[in-house]
Amino acid sequence: MVQSWMTTEEAAEELAATRAMVHKLLKSGGLLVAGRAGRSILIDSASVQRYKNRRTLKGRSWNAATAWAALNIIEGGTPGWIDATARYRIKQRLKIMDPAELAAAVGTKDKVKRYRIAPAGISRAADYFLPTGTTALNDSMVADRFGLAAGRTDVLEGYLDTVRETMIVNGLSLVEDPAGNIIMHIVDDGYAFEGPGTPDAVIAVDLMESLNSRERAAGEKMLKDILTQWKEANGG
Repeated sequence: MVQSWMTTEEAAEELAATRAMVHKLLKSGGLLVAGRAGRSILIDSASVQRYKNRRTLKGRSWNAATAWAALNIIEGGTPGWIDATARYRIKQRLKIMDPAELAAAVGTKDKVKRYRIAPAGISRAADYFLPTGTTALNDSMVADRFGLAAGRTDVLEGYLDTVRETMIVNGLSLVEDPAGNIIMHIVDDGYAFEGPGTPDAVIAVDLMESLNSRERAAGEKMLKDILTQWKEANGG
């Protein structure tokens, strides 16, 4: 089982940073506290992985609308929430990006929170989420596309908007917990998804933040394949 927390020293080593930098990131929210052991702070391992991924970004970061537009574009869509000039600029930047840079650039697409619920409540909560990450892999067809084995997990990971977040948290009496079994990817506006399911590019980006090395590799491969195919079709 992958450990859900790490010490300050382990986080500093993983990020090639000083302990002072790790504490600064904890204070700013760049890293999350998972708990304490005596006087020592335990750091959420997933937040370390997310920060590590997003450090690869070169150039200006994107806002959420642009991040979702980029993911929509490489999936063959035409995002209507941005104008033609903005779409052109995104396409030009996509042509020179690799998967790691793209994953870093779209890190603004959502806000991630973790909550805990009794295992029996997972199925009840699932109806409110659009699945991503490991939960999306419960679908054998999705898992097959990513070259992974399908299987039920004891974690619910998915997308929902801020209205549903409040409704679910209050209605199901969820407790916020950095090591919890519900991973919420929260989006503020309606531009995130145009179709009925979660696009493979979005699932791929989220898998790239997994603590499981096979899932991270599968996510990166899928994003690379989608991005490469888009570039070939668009003169990149």
